[in-house]
Amino acid sequence: MAVMLPLVVLGQEEGSLRIVFCGDLMGHGGQIKAAAVEGGGYDYSPCFKFIEGYWKGADLTVANFELTLAGPPYRGYPQFSSPDQVLIDAHKAGIGLFTTVNNHCMDSGKKGFLRTLDVFDSLGIPHLGTYRNDMERLEKHPLLMEKNGIRLAFVTYTYGTNGLPVVEPLVANLIDTLQMASDIGEARRQGAEYVIAMVHWGIEYQTKANKEQETLAKYLLEKGADIVIGGHPHVVQNATMDARPENKKEPEIVVYSMGNLVSNQRDVNTDGGIMIELQLKKDEKGKIEQDCWYMPYWVYRGEYDGLYQYYILPSYDATKNPEKYQLEAKDLKALTVFDENTYLRLKGQLKECSYRKGEGDTIKYELTR
Repeated sequence: MAVMLPLVVLGQEEGSLRIVFCGDLMGHGGQIKAAAVEGGGYDYSPCFKFIEGYWKGADLTVANFELTLAGPPYRGYPQFSSPDQVLIDAHKAGIGLFTTVNNHCMDSGKKGFLRTLDVFDSLGIPHLGTYRNDMERLEKHPLLMEKNGIRLAFVTYTYGTNGLPVVEPLVANLIDTLQMASDIGEARRQGAEYVIAMVHWGIEYQTKANKEQETLAKYLLEKGADIVIGGHPHVVQNATMDARPENKKEPEIVVYSMGNLVSNQRDVNTDGGIMIELQLKKDEKGKIEQDCWYMPYWVYRGEYDGLYQYYILPSYDATKNPEKYQLEAKDLKALTVFDENTYLRLKGQLKECSYRKGEGDTIKYELTR
C-alpha cells in the first residue's frame, strides 16, 4: 500500500513559480570563530545580508546543509559540527528548504545525526535526505510541496558518507538507481507535476562533470525527473539545458555542481559558487514550461563596517561596485578571477542574471551576459 506523501502548501498565486537553488552551506572553523559574539552566542546573519533579498524574492529557496548540529564543542573540518544559529540565520535570510544528506551527514555519529534532525524539526524548517528510521523515510521521501498551483516533488541522494557507517536504524539516502527510480515513480503516483532531483556526487575540485555524473543524470531524467541539480565538488561545474539531445526534448536541465554557498575555502574556483533560478509556468492545458539561469556570487572573507565575517556577495554587482562592499584590491582581483572563470565555464550553457534593489524593498532581476 502506498504511503501518502507529506504535502506542504505555500502561497496563493496560481500558475507560475520561481525557485532558487544554492550550493553547499559549509561550517569551517574560521566561520565558527567569525560568527562568535562577544559575551557569548553566535551570529551568522551578516553572511547573508547582501544576498537575502534575492532569496526572499523567490517563491522557494533551497540549499544543501553540509554540516551537523551536534551541540558544543563546535568544530570545523574534517568532521563538521556548528552552532544551531547557522541554521536559524540561514532560514531567517530566506532559505526555506534544506537537503541534509551528503558526505558529512554522519560527521557527529548517531547522536549528532539525530540532534540535527531534532533542531530542524523543533524550528519547523523543512528538510529531506536523512531520517531517523525506515518508516520516517517512507513517510517523508519524496517530499511533496504545492506552491502557486504547481505540485512539486523533491528527491535527494549522496554518493556516500566519508566511510562513516550509517548505523541502524538511521537512514541516509544513498545513490541507488533502483531506489531512485522507485522514488520518482512514487512521486508521480502521488500527483507530482514537476520532479526535482538533487544529488551529492562527483569528484572534488574538478570543474567538469565526469562520465558517472552524466550517466546518472540521464538515468534520472529517463525515469521521470524534470531537472537534476548537483553539489559536492566545491567548485562550479558545467551545466546543460539539453542533457539528452537524442530525446529531442528541451529543456532537459542538469546543473552538475553549484559550488560552495559559503565556506572557508579560498583556492581558485572554491571561493564562490552560483545560484540557479528556475522559472516554472503552467499553461491553461496544465503543461509546465521551464527555464533557468544562474547568478554567480563570491564569498568575501574580511571586514565590512568593521565587522569581520564571511559575506556572500553578488559577484556581478561587486565587480562593478567594489567600493559598495568595501573591497580591497586583492579581494577585487580574486573576485574578478572567480567571476570570469565561472562565466567562461558556463558560457553557452546557461544564461547569467543579476539582481539589484529598486525603490523601497523592490528587487529587480536582469539578464546580464
